[in-house]
Amino acid sequence: MIDTKDLVEIGKILQMGLDSNETYEAVFHLLERTVQFDSATLFVYNEEEDKLEIVLKRGDKIVDLAENISFARGMGISSYISKKEKPIILESLSRSLPGKMDRFSSFVSMPLRIGDKLIGVLNLGHNEPGTYRKEQQEDFTTIATQISLVMEKLILRATLDEKNRKLKKALEDLTAAQDELVEKKRMAAIGEIVVTVNHKINNPLTTIMNHAQLLPVMIETRNQKKAKNAALKIQQAATEIKEVTHHLTHLESTNTEGYLENVRMIQLPEER
Repeated sequence: MIDTKDLVEIGKILQMGLDSNETYEAVFHLLERTVQFDSATLFVYNEEEDKLEIVLKRGDKIVDLAENISFARGMGISSYISKKEKPIILESLSRSLPGKMDRFSSFVSMPLRIGDKLIGVLNLGHNEPGTYRKEQQEDFTTIATQISLVMEKLILRATLDEKNRKLKKALEDLTAAQDELVEKKRMAAIGEIVVTVNHKINNPLTTIMNHAQLLPVMIETRNQKKAKNAALKIQQAATEIKEVTHHLTHLESTNTEGYLENVRMIQLPEER
């Protein structure tokens, strides 16, 4: 006996905000109120690999037939059913098939479709023969349609979630790459400043140090001319350093010029 009035509740399940597994569980719970079964297996169609995959089952065994026979989308009658448009009902099966003791005796397989689009396959099995009858095909078609609608929305939601996940990851990678680029540019700029300071200040600093060392000797020997010249050189070198630091602290652009191979330094204003 099939009571399809509970199927209207299936559409409300999607409004609960459940994840995929919880939604399938809720659908199966409603299915149990709609139709009798001892075992049930829900397959979803993996379009990318063109095969059926089990997403949920009830009972201690997978509901399928001809598991040793290969069809277009894999082993078992579910693969065969996936090419069909209407449910297939087997009212009575021998429960004593070779290698398949204590299996179901009544079987129904429902292709889950939205138009021409395959969503999956739902198989139900019962231990009592005659539980499912061919005159119930319309009811099973209604069940398949309702479940297909839910599954299609779940698949669309999962696809959207995956795209959002990939987009988020891409944005995170882009941000990280931008941060790394900014850091590299910052370090490169620091390097250029260091090269500039070393090149522009090192020479006058050497002049200051050399003449500062000679100045006491010149004063002791009362060589005023040389002492005065040394002091003048020190003053000139100090002025050069002051001008370099002034330019570095008032840079309006960071134009660079070659210094050594693969090494650049800041181009100071007076040299443009």
